[in-house]
Amino acid sequence: MGNIFDIFILNTLWLICCLPIFTIGPSTTALYYAMINLVRGNGTSVSKDFFQSFKQNFKQGIFLGVPLLALGLFLIIDIRMCYHAGTGIYSFFMVFFAVIFLFWLFTALYAFPLLAKFDKKSKDIVIWAFVLSIRNLGKTLLMIILLVFGLWVCHLLIGLIFIMPGLIVLYQSRLAVSALKAYLPDPHAEQELRPLTFDGDENDAAGNHENETTAEK
Repeated sequence: MGNIFDIFILNTLWLICCLPIFTIGPSTTALYYAMINLVRGNGTSVSKDFFQSFKQNFKQGIFLGVPLLALGLFLIIDIRMCYHAGTGIYSFFMVFFAVIFLFWLFTALYAFPLLAKFDKKSKDIVIWAFVLSIRNLGKTLLMIILLVFGLWVCHLLIGLIFIMPGLIVLYQSRLAVSALKAYLPDPHAEQELRPLTFDGDENDAAGNHENETTAEK
């Protein structure tokens, strides 16, 4: 019951902070940050974790979230227009935009968890998110199933919007933590966090850091 209450609190904070629309990026990042901490058992207070991440990632969250949101809406509108336009060339473009939208969704599912936990440039986060989504295709598809199911349930009963997004992000966070296991140090291990490279090369353990490092937040 304590976890359900925490999820409800995070869900409510996420909805409130998303109201200006352009803050959906930092708000979603903060939601994933608090949820991942909850999953890994290294959080303090869920509201404190949420606002800490919201403040820390506010600027980058906007610069990442707004373009992602705009691109997603653009693709959805194009798919609907091609669907209602008829057959022929419109069917081809509908499939084309649908494939692009699927790649967009793959990237968006991992982009905000990565921004929540790692200090990287937005461009690197987008590339890393897409690579992770392909490497963990099974987990990515399961994330999509959870998302579609949650949206369908909220469509049937609109009141569930106050708890369902939080539940979706909770289980997606479990899958994301599993996919990022090689990059996230054990939260209960009594050792200093070592920086991890973009591609997780094992050679970095020896201290050969020729590339830009990725440190957990």
